[in-house]
Amino acid sequence: MHTNTAAKDFDPGRRRTGLLLATTALAAGSTGLLGCASVATQLGLAPLLQRLGLMDAPAPPMSPAQAQALQAQYLQGARALLANDVEGAIAAWRRYAALAPSTLPRARQVRGHLTLLDREAARRFVQRAAASEAQLGALRTDRLHVAVLPFDIRGPAPAPGTAPAPAPAASFNRAVVSMIAVDLARVPALTVLEREKIELLAQELRLSASDLVNPATAARPGRLLGAGTLVAGSVYNAPGPAGPGSGRYRINSATTDVPRGRLIGQTEAEGLQAEFFVLQKRIVHGILDLLDIRDRPAAVDTVHTRNWEAYARFARGLQALAENRFADAREAFLAALKLDPDFALAEERFLATPERPATLQDIQAEAARATEASSRP
Repeated sequence: MHTNTAAKDFDPGRRRTGLLLATTALAAGSTGLLGCASVATQLGLAPLLQRLGLMDAPAPPMSPAQAQALQAQYLQGARALLANDVEGAIAAWRRYAALAPSTLPRARQVRGHLTLLDREAARRFVQRAAASEAQLGALRTDRLHVAVLPFDIRGPAPAPGTAPAPAPAASFNRAVVSMIAVDLARVPALTVLEREKIELLAQELRLSASDLVNPATAARPGRLLGAGTLVAGSVYNAPGPAGPGSGRYRINSATTDVPRGRLIGQTEAEGLQAEFFVLQKRIVHGILDLLDIRDRPAAVDTVHTRNWEAYARFARGLQALAENRFADAREAFLAALKLDPDFALAEERFLATPERPATLQDIQAEAARATEASSRP
């Protein structure tokens, strides 16, 4: 077994602006800021708020051919959805979302729908996988197909004779898993499997975090997912005496070979909370070392954020999103962006969070109206 705890040098690859005035203005809350668009414009915040749909945006310049291509992709997804082809709808609407400016109201709506459709597709996948598990014994898996499983979240052990310590306030495990998965997905050689399928399968199989670290039990979800490699682990988070960022942070990960049902190795990184972005990169590089991946693009070392408070709010947003508390999730992601306007992952999650709950039937009804309107002369 190989243990990797060595530090990795990496290029942050992003410009961090600070934007003290911007953060101060945003801290007043989105409602007050939206009431004074001129202030946002003077502070250079208008483009961000327009992308988030929190300020009116000018219509993006598009040629007739571009507008026609967007409409075709949207309608292709709508028709697939009406035929109950959820995966086909997702594929078409992902192409639409990749082409459409985020300032378009329909683009923001589609991104929210994609989050809900991903969940529906994952639910169907898990049902099929669980039903056909007996036939999956001979399924061949590729070690470069990687599933990053949910991490456990831990806090300091209580002192003898005292009450148990409260659980950590924010679900940093979700934030760590999200960042690790994004970084691994930037490696061309790897295919990182969808988070929704992984979480639903873990719930369906009633597996705990300790089960997912154990190669004997982790091989089962890996086989059902078609993954050749599983990554699981834990996040230890302890507050410090000087407030946020001064406590201790430790990330442990275990990488498992699914076909052989054995642990490849473990990686650990520990330090101050304020160094979380360094520790997270050490885990990523440790996993790549264990998989013997040498070709690592510079994007792997792109720092998502250096701001502990922005990171904490991002973690809360992911937890709220998982619990269908969409308004709370959007508020948390926006709070992260207030603290770090360059936090691209928080912006992506904000845009992908539905503005309101919707069922599959609601989205299908909307698709039906759009297709009907497109057929009118």
